[in-house]
Amino acid sequence: MARLDGGPADGMRVIDVSMSGGLSFRVLPDRGFDIGFCWSHGMPVGWESALGETLPLPPGAEGMGWLEAFSGGLLVTCGPDNIGLPSVDGDERLGLHGSWSSLPARVVSLDRVVLADGNIELCLVAAMVQTNAAGRRIEITRTLRTPTNQSVLSVTDVLTNTGSSTEPIPMLYHVNIGAPLWSPGAVLNYLDEVKTVPRDDYAETKLALAAVAPDLEIDGQEYVFEQVMSGENLGVTVSNESVGLQLSLSWTQGSLPRFHQWIHPAVGTYALGLEPANASLAGRHVDRLAGSLPELQPGESQTLGVTLVVSALTK
Repeated sequence: MARLDGGPADGMRVIDVSMSGGLSFRVLPDRGFDIGFCWSHGMPVGWESALGETLPLPPGAEGMGWLEAFSGGLLVTCGPDNIGLPSVDGDERLGLHGSWSSLPARVVSLDRVVLADGNIELCLVAAMVQTNAAGRRIEITRTLRTPTNQSVLSVTDVLTNTGSSTEPIPMLYHVNIGAPLWSPGAVLNYLDEVKTVPRDDYAETKLALAAVAPDLEIDGQEYVFEQVMSGENLGVTVSNESVGLQLSLSWTQGSLPRFHQWIHPAVGTYALGLEPANASLAGRHVDRLAGSLPELQPGESQTLGVTLVVSALTK
């Protein structure tokens, strides 16, 4: 583990991982054990915002402050107190996409395991706690696994309510893809048929671009879809024949039944967000009123996670 020296992320802890024949990526213990840059097959596969690496916001930041520290990276986890729009739920004011990005992680272990085929799997385990003054206490264990010889990364989170009250746990995995993989010519494919639901009127005008990378736009605006899927095992693949690379993301419907898709075509931003989730993007209070807010009883645990695979396209 190292600390960055100088710049907007001065002092932030990082763990750099480089696997022979596999992925190279940066783990961010001070930002919820999320993933910053990621490379595979000699190319970047994640997306980084124009902010570059930055320190996390202080815990409890509200409103749109989340965007002020949105560095991007391959994985930005949202929740476990809110996802989507800022929300007022009872006495709580909840910021955009929640507090996960401000959670400091205690690194529990970094282990190497010899697999049956002789390759090595690296396993990184971290612990975090998300609390508030009202007695909420959600303990989190995150496990990252990646092998040599394959560009595979699995992310597994176990959330446990160790408080005395039933607590919401909206969660979303913001997987960010950038150039050269996500560039004009790239396409999206799903394991099964999907129904595309635009978030608003503007997104509806972009329905024809729901499965293809758009052209760059000077003053482009973001648009968001929800892709309604069926089946227990869910997944999406981003492929780009011009760079000979594809990324597949998979998860289970039982823990993450919803999937949101964020596209920003603007020059200087140009990004794709693949977002498996267990709630809407309307904010926690809206989901509570709809009766769809995911919750944990005292003492209850839930396991969630995603798996990414990057591979070369064969002709």
